[in-house]
Amino acid sequence: MSLSSFALILGVFCYVFGFPLVFSDEKHLAWRRKFLKDENILRLVAVGVISVAVTTLRRQYQVSPDGEGAVVLIAWIVLIKGLVMAWWPATFAKYREIMEDSLLDSQAMQMFTGFVMVLLGAFFTYLGLILA
Repeated sequence: MSLSSFALILGVFCYVFGFPLVFSDEKHLAWRRKFLKDENILRLVAVGVISVAVTTLRRQYQVSPDGEGAVVLIAWIVLIKGLVMAWWPATFAKYREIMEDSLLDSQAMQMFTGFVMVLLGAFFTYLGLILA
């Protein structure tokens, strides 16, 4: 997979998980918390995440100090996150819940976190378009 495709996929994920936080959808938070409780689904998602990261890193795996290097670094981080999700789903869910409780404890922090995720989505979309 090309770096531009990976960056666009990452941008879409940021949009999908960021916009509901901006618009303060409580159903979305309940869904995420329920999702993290099911280890089998978490492992299946981890396989998808690992597959996307590995196919991206197969073409280019060295980090460099430019836009491509930033995407490669993110691909390495995504690979490590996917491995943790696959091998230790309970630990991943526990730490993710701790982070969510600290970042999403108030309505303002929830909207701020969502806004940052949407901005990251725009950044990765931009990177995906210029790397094409």
